[in-house]
Amino acid sequence: MSLFKARDWWSATLGENEEFDQGCLSVADVDNRGSGQDKVIVGSYSGFLRIFSPHPSKAGDGAQPEDLLLEVQLRDPILQVEVGKFVS
Repeated sequence: MSLFKARDWWSATLGENEEFDQGCLSVADVDNRGSGQDKVIVGSYSGFLRIFSPHPSKAGDGAQPEDLLLEVQLRDPILQVEVGKFVS
């Protein structure tokens, strides 16, 4: 008998033929709204930066349109995404 149960809580399918690396994903409260809800930040080598606010979905459902907070395409590839406090 297992103490833990694994299941899909949320998932999203991103653009076709986009490449990612382990440094292209970060999870944090990036907008500092004070709700304490973490967002998923994803950057790709194609230059797309996406910020998702995931909500639990029913089995078999994909990401909902309201989950995507920001999608912007930059001119250069995104090699790594980091979130933290900037101090001098």
